[in-house]
Amino acid sequence: MRTLSPPYASDIDFGDIHVWSVPLDRVPLDDADSVLASAERARAARIRHPAGRRRYRRAHVALRMVLAGYLGVPPDRPRFVRRCPEPESCGNCGGGRPVLVPGAWPELEFSLSHSGAAALVGVVRSPGTVGVDVERLRTSFDWSRLPQVGAADRVAGFRTWTALEAVGKAAGTGLRVPVSVGEPRAGGPRRARRAGDRADWYVHEVDCPDGYVGSVATHTPDAILRSFLWT
Repeated sequence: MRTLSPPYASDIDFGDIHVWSVPLDRVPLDDADSVLASAERARAARIRHPAGRRRYRRAHVALRMVLAGYLGVPPDRPRFVRRCPEPESCGNCGGGRPVLVPGAWPELEFSLSHSGAAALVGVVRSPGTVGVDVERLRTSFDWSRLPQVGAADRVAGFRTWTALEAVGKAAGTGLRVPVSVGEPRAGGPRRARRAGDRADWYVHEVDCPDGYVGSVATHTPDAILRSFLWT
């Protein structure tokens, strides 16, 4: 894992996936209210637990700071909307994954996930796709209760779960459309499929802090994964 500070759009090539590992305790909140959009502030205010509220605010400040570097703008400038993946069936319901509002900047796709004290931010050039997921390794969990994962040891179960979540985030449907993921392959990504979709998805493991596991998913079979540490 290497640092890249600040990032620029010219640093990311078509077919590259940049994944940023963010230690949330390093993200400043002094100017959060001036950086976050009103919808983000309102969402944070609805989180009842103070630790969860701080985690949400730190993760979204970090997302904006990462994107601002690529776009060459202050972190309060990017605006987001949600892109429904199936507008013909849901009537453009306002769901789906967040995307950048078009502006005087490069077209990028992104994904954010946070758990515990860690966050991941994935960035690709459009029309690429990206979904990331990070999970804190809890001491015990019975994965046999979840048929998508099946019987697995603790770490392998969390790795498979992050793979499933990453595909759902990249597709914009979450897990309401069932996802199946293949076995890990030495030196290569895991293949995954969504129900009713013949296209393959490709899932890579991501460098994470001790006690966490993460995955990044994409449609691109030969994507080049580059990992960075947010500082």
